[in-house]
Amino acid sequence: MDLLKNFKKFLSDNSDFKKPILLAYSGGVDSTCLLDLLLKCRDEYKIDLHVAHVDHGWREESSSQALEIEKKMKELKITFHLKKLKLDSNKNLENESRNQRLLFFKTLFKEYEYQALITAHQKDDLAETVLKRFLEGANIFSLTSMQKVSKFDGFTIFRPLLDETKKDIVAYLNRNEIKYYIDSTNENTKFLRAKMRVDIFPFLQKHFNKQILDNLAQISSYSSELNSYLELKISKVFEKMKISPFGLYIDLNGMDQSLELKFILKKIARLKDLDLSRGILEKLVLWLLEKKPNLKLNLKNGNICVDRGYLFILKNDYKTLNGKILVKEGSFDFGSWRVNVSKINNDGNKNYLSSNWQNLFSNNLTIHLPENKYYMSYPETNKYLKKLWENNKVAAFLRREVPIVCSENKTTYDFLSGRKFKLKDKEILKIAIKLK
Repeated sequence: MDLLKNFKKFLSDNSDFKKPILLAYSGGVDSTCLLDLLLKCRDEYKIDLHVAHVDHGWREESSSQALEIEKKMKELKITFHLKKLKLDSNKNLENESRNQRLLFFKTLFKEYEYQALITAHQKDDLAETVLKRFLEGANIFSLTSMQKVSKFDGFTIFRPLLDETKKDIVAYLNRNEIKYYIDSTNENTKFLRAKMRVDIFPFLQKHFNKQILDNLAQISSYSSELNSYLELKISKVFEKMKISPFGLYIDLNGMDQSLELKFILKKIARLKDLDLSRGILEKLVLWLLEKKPNLKLNLKNGNICVDRGYLFILKNDYKTLNGKILVKEGSFDFGSWRVNVSKINNDGNKNYLSSNWQNLFSNNLTIHLPENKYYMSYPETNKYLKKLWENNKVAAFLRREVPIVCSENKTTYDFLSGRKFKLKDKEILKIAIKLK
């Protein structure tokens, strides 16, 4: 393979070098190859190249190598950024180092506004990631590994070497007599990546299929195609999703395929930073397909509720009060709610419509009442309210969370049922509540 020709094509197709680019550089085989390709193209494409190096501190020689790399970048007139990690030995070292690297890159992006982070991931890395996800039980649309151009956490990532094997890259470096560092931790099988590289992949290639890299890369490609198809298929569903301080609500009644629902739920889980196990995912899909009413799962950072094809994710971090407060004209607070009360003129011919439970997720709840003395409180057990909410399909897990208004003679008014009515009084009260 002609790595330089392929790399130039990638730059022509994807790059806009009005902004600088940040290379994640370890000094090993892959990143050394990528640095050489960038240097060969620097003048032609007018590349403003920055290099970021992370010293994990796992090897005795890592500090001296970091200094050598810094010296090399100064000679090449490349802006250089160095980060030495401080890792907690009680935590998963691979995960912890990955998190700190990402934080380092994000910090640099904020300061320099790079067009992209460019990394030297190649076909072997892609195959390893696919196999790892498969063995961990990922579903088919989660087997998409790495892509040549992708977005992550607000910044763009370029991976121009994904079609190249490690063997191709080593051959390129040897042919051009380019030196590189050998990282001994890549052979240390106490790390999962190294174990896959040293033990698992050679075993699979020997006993199953020598083309395993290509086959796993193809699976990743198929998964990516499926993702693209599902994104297009469910795009209109997400247009109906509502997010407010109260939580998230989405109507999934039009979805009757398990795979589509799983894709939607995984997408929402990423959006709301929820950890959905396989068991929870399967349970939610079943509830949604069977239109189950008033079901709830409590998770660490949110409550997931399902009601007759609707999905809710509720924050549950606001105060529910046991007392009551006099409703007065103007603005005042009732627990976590901001209440606004105003007098308006009424011609007697207008039909009024109270807000319904969907308005809760637009953070816009309103009722209109005849002038009187009212109190605001939270609902207690009440046959009238229960029947009203059942008739208007208000999910049970929403009923206790929103205040109600009561007159002195115990007449009750709610914000969730969407009642239609007329008022004869010339002046009436408009009561609006919003979560603060």
